[in-house]
Amino acid sequence: MNSAQCLRRVVVAGSLTAAIALSSAAVSSADPIMDALANTSCTYPQVTAALNAEAPALGRQLRARPDMQANIQQFLAMPMDQRQQALAQQQAANPQLNAMIFAQIGPQITQVANTCMNY
Repeated sequence: MNSAQCLRRVVVAGSLTAAIALSSAAVSSADPIMDALANTSCTYPQVTAALNAEAPALGRQLRARPDMQANIQQFLAMPMDQRQQALAQQQAANPQLNAMIFAQIGPQITQVANTCMNY
């Protein structure tokens, strides 16, 4: 799976209910990647600025995909509890695939989520 496909799957995972495990509480407390995605207070412009600075290859891929941009915007517009629920549902639907994706780009996504408030 190439990195563009991985990013697409992460975005879908993040915006499943916007189109992007156990319970919402378990996801937010057990997995730092899911926690960072679900609980960020950053806006879309902050996230994209952080993505471009912290993970430039992923930023380039996102710029080339208007559909993924829309998914991220919708995901970030959700209340945090809905983000947690969407991520938990995606994780429950295909935990092995999500584990593989997050192993490949999860640290970059976490870095973006944890630094976006600086942009």
